[in-house]
Amino acid sequence: MKRSLKKVVYLVALCLVMPWALAERIARRFLGRDVWFSSHSEFLSLIPGKMGWFLRNAYLHLTLRQCPLDCCFLFGTLFTHSEAEVGERVYVGARCVIGLVTIGNDMMLGDHVHILSGMHQHSTTDPSKPFQEQPQMFTRIQIGGNCWFGTGSIVMADVGPNCIIGAGSVVTKPIPANCVAVGNPARVIRATGPAGRAEADAGTGPSDLRRGLGT
Repeated sequence: MKRSLKKVVYLVALCLVMPWALAERIARRFLGRDVWFSSHSEFLSLIPGKMGWFLRNAYLHLTLRQCPLDCCFLFGTLFTHSEAEVGERVYVGARCVIGLVTIGNDMMLGDHVHILSGMHQHSTTDPSKPFQEQPQMFTRIQIGGNCWFGTGSIVMADVGPNCIIGAGSVVTKPIPANCVAVGNPARVIRATGPAGRAEADAGTGPSDLRRGLGT
């Protein structure tokens, strides 16, 4: 019964956002770029409650490169690029900002997480121009499945599957799979799982853990 009701709610949400999504997709086809995607995302991000979850998921399902209808995007969350890809059962906390990224299945983001479109979005190739007028370069960030990013973390590089990024951490270099990384810049402190916790309790250092993980 609950599953059937959820399908009905998603169907209603799809019908409600369909005009916006179709308008965006048609305009994008002619102009070759996002047109109203940012505006639509900003408006839908402000709808509270569960209806907001369904409406945001429905719109992103129709406009992102990939976004299944089993994700949760809380209040205030924005996507800045329609080329983003979202896996199955992804949970995104409140007021997150997500750029050009591929997110694996079963990902969890805490509140206020930022995933940037790479580290060098504004170049400094022409010193005669202000930074706002410099050429932009967006790089796709790859996030593996079953990751958990703590509140307020900032991610500018790839993160392997089965990783935990501590709250407030800043990822500036790729993080290998099966790791816990914390700090600014984020560094690996142990492996995930019981074996990693045992090594941490025994005083194993980050470099030892990396060697054990083959990195």
